[in-house]
Amino acid sequence: MKTVPCLLAVSAALSFSGCASDADDCGIPPLPGGVGQGVPLLSLGHSADLRVQPSLRLSCEGTDIPQLPDSVASEVFDPHNLVIASEATLSENGQSASVRFTPTTTGRYHVRVAFSPVGSLQQFGAYVTGAWTGGGPTGLALPRCTQLDRTTHGTWLCDGVAIHGSGGDTTRLGDTLGPLDVAVAGNVVWVVGGDRVRRFVDTGSALELTGSLLLGQRDTVTVIQSRLATEDELWVLDSQHLHRFTFTPEGVVTGAAPTPWGFVNQLPFGVDLVLGLLVRAGPDTALVVQMTPEPNSRACAFQVGPTGGFVTSEAPCQSLPGVPAGIEDGAVWTRVDNAFLPQPGQTLYRWAAENGVLTERGTLMVDSPIELVSAPLRPGFALPFLQWRQSRAAAVPVVPQAPGPLGLELLPGNVDLASGLRTISPGFYWEADVGLGINGTRVYERGASSLK
Repeated sequence: MKTVPCLLAVSAALSFSGCASDADDCGIPPLPGGVGQGVPLLSLGHSADLRVQPSLRLSCEGTDIPQLPDSVASEVFDPHNLVIASEATLSENGQSASVRFTPTTTGRYHVRVAFSPVGSLQQFGAYVTGAWTGGGPTGLALPRCTQLDRTTHGTWLCDGVAIHGSGGDTTRLGDTLGPLDVAVAGNVVWVVGGDRVRRFVDTGSALELTGSLLLGQRDTVTVIQSRLATEDELWVLDSQHLHRFTFTPEGVVTGAAPTPWGFVNQLPFGVDLVLGLLVRAGPDTALVVQMTPEPNSRACAFQVGPTGGFVTSEAPCQSLPGVPAGIEDGAVWTRVDNAFLPQPGQTLYRWAAENGVLTERGTLMVDSPIELVSAPLRPGFALPFLQWRQSRAAAVPVVPQAPGPLGLELLPGNVDLASGLRTISPGFYWEADVGLGINGTRVYERGASSLK
């Protein structure tokens, strides 16, 4: 049976020191779960070769030397929990093993490595990403956008500023210096700010103002939390009320009486402390997602009533596990944290609105050394993404065509950027453009294969 001096054994152990002078630190049983394996980013279509270290029980009494394994076996499960072919080889000195397999799809793989007669069972996640399927970068000569979208005719909207054509001419869509909140639906652009709701249409050559509503005391919009837009309607959730604005066939923007929503003591969540999110559950139905004290989430339905404003639905609120971590027009993402051994990490869920309720449409477990980055939610549609702590490479979850595990797609751009300088929505990925200094935004349009 192979042996090694205590100094070398420490380097093979997972996360504890076994050669201390204190006898209480010796003879410690190995930690479970593969902590500290440091699995790299893996690519679809390329053979994976992982180096795995055994866990060893160290002894510090006299000249005892810890034993090393003399055999190893592996099992690899794909994202659908199916076993795929793998090969495990022990190194000559027994201090590590090499596990090889070829991934067949993207997502999280579960790897189990059994050392014998010592070394314990190691198990951990390995993450496989597909290549970016979207387009190349477009540079916008504006500070990195918090809100970003584009009309069908190609006008960019960045934090209340419209960017026209290849020349980059800009127009601010408001006559005040205060913040502007923008929502895009096709070639229609809704703007809330300066005590007004404005509706613009992109004609292909300019943004034409087609309607404007001065907000009275009844319709005042406070801090906007979320919004949904069609060409003829704008739904706005602020910190107190749910608003509905419409563009009538007569060409007038009107507002219905706003509806109170939420708990008496609202619980903020997310990196930007949002209070609630809007999910479209039908042409006349909005779901308001908010936090509960557990901490979990709940989605409560509101429907358009006979007077044109929203009324609370008679349907009971739906409970969702975890904290909201992303938002789309008809879906919300939640994150459940697990801080306990042997498998600390997080689980990401996507909930899509179907027949008026939210239905699970994709899951992904996230564990070390991967970081799950939750997006700021107040500016608009945004998705969580995964970032590797060592390389800073990042990947976005890809929704499967059928219920099941989420896939992964590698994000393009500057891998050296901090996570806070990156944002991804259902349609675009954008980041700070260091080539343009602090005043630049680099945008990539997502590919159709990403938008399942």
